[in-house]
Amino acid sequence: MKKPVVVVGGIFLTVLAIRLILAFMIPEFTYESYFHLRQVEHILETGFPFYQDQLSYGGRELAFLPMFHYLAALFSLLLPVPLVAKILPNLLTALLVPITYLISKKVTEHGTGSFVAAFIAGFLPILYYTNGFVVNTLFLPLIFVVIYLYLNIEEGAKKSDPKLMRCIYIYAVIFFILCLTSPLAAIMLIGLGIYTLLSFMEGKKIYHEEVEVILFSIFLYVWVQFLFFKKSLLQEGVAFVWQNIPSTIIAQYFPKFSIGVALVLVSIIPFLAGAVVVYRSLFQLKNQKSFLLISLVLAASILTWLRLIRFRQSLAFFSVVLAVLFAVFYEDLELYLQKTKVSHLQKYLLPTTIFILLFSTVLPAINTARLQDLPSSEEAEAFVWIRDNTPLSTTVLATLDEGHLVTYYGKRKNLIDDRFMLVDDVETRFQSLTSLFTTKFRTEAIELAGKYNLEYFVLTPSAREKYQLKKEFPYITRRCFDTVYQNETAIFKLKCQLGPT
Repeated sequence: MKKPVVVVGGIFLTVLAIRLILAFMIPEFTYESYFHLRQVEHILETGFPFYQDQLSYGGRELAFLPMFHYLAALFSLLLPVPLVAKILPNLLTALLVPITYLISKKVTEHGTGSFVAAFIAGFLPILYYTNGFVVNTLFLPLIFVVIYLYLNIEEGAKKSDPKLMRCIYIYAVIFFILCLTSPLAAIMLIGLGIYTLLSFMEGKKIYHEEVEVILFSIFLYVWVQFLFFKKSLLQEGVAFVWQNIPSTIIAQYFPKFSIGVALVLVSIIPFLAGAVVVYRSLFQLKNQKSFLLISLVLAASILTWLRLIRFRQSLAFFSVVLAVLFAVFYEDLELYLQKTKVSHLQKYLLPTTIFILLFSTVLPAINTARLQDLPSSEEAEAFVWIRDNTPLSTTVLATLDEGHLVTYYGKRKNLIDDRFMLVDDVETRFQSLTSLFTTKFRTEAIELAGKYNLEYFVLTPSAREKYQLKKEFPYITRRCFDTVYQNETAIFKLKCQLGPT
């Protein structure tokens, strides 16, 4: 018993240490993180997240699930919020190591294969956005804990285990927390539906405890989502499903599946091994023990194809499942070698596997952390300048990604950010944003600025690169704009307005 604890604990601590080192090497967070930082700080001040935001879009209503923010706020009672934002997401993601080991051991009962699966889960490149203070870092460990508990419920129902009810109660609590964390808990429900169908097709018995758990999960999920997103559903109709994302950028949020990108972010070895296991389980061995995991992969794939889940979120979930399936692959490969004339090579299987994984997962993971899309410290300083040198009523122009920098560092109103839900004119605002960064006509820019009460225009190096600008906006003139801040980032104050001549 001590050996698994020592090995898995060692992998966990190694992964956590590497993730924290990478996170603290970079001072800033991903752009989306700043929305969640504001929510945590507000909870610490008032005890509640804010659903009425006076700064985003110049003032609007928000709709989101608050569990991640309350958890972070709880840790922030002991540590400063920026420190929690560095440590907590990486701690949660590192917990996938022991969770993956437990699921792999449940599916394969093969110790070495389960250790390798845990190692893979700790170094999946798609999970190495180490400076992302985002909900997905809580969602992933939670949903895999739910999967592990369901496997225990299935096993307990089969054996009439007296501890079954305790496991069901724990499942109910964790699934409730999952529902309060992310709408992506729907992956579990759809996966269970596909799993039930596959089991029926293969003649596998579904116990009444499993049916009750599935029905309970469906009703609980629907109730929680309706409670938090009822207004959004009634206001936006069908657009609610796609989070009210502007049609002009929906392809950016839900890109088509790319094998090349998937191989890089998941790592080629787990990807190919997972493909082999899925094929053998479904078409050759009819292996029922992998059906649930395969069903969950199919569920995530369907949601991705329907553009109901972002590609990277789907790939993150998919990659952890592949890590578990690698344990099945490793077990099958070991049994195959035992039956061949080269069975003596079996002792080299583990070191060879680890050596290959070091190059196919660890190095790409570190590279992913190095190439995160983050604002620079100089860009953050420009938004702090806005906070210290502009009136409280100021509205600031920045890119879509930088909208949260305006509200977090600048404490001022933005034109737009990536929280689209419950915004009536999101299409118009995004078109106006694009025009303000691309138009060459001063009258058009001033007209749009007047429409949204824009007073300050921020042009960061990231914005220049995105819109292929040189030093400043094409329509900037000394007559209508003052350059009030000049570093790598430039800030311009609008002086002119359109009116009767």
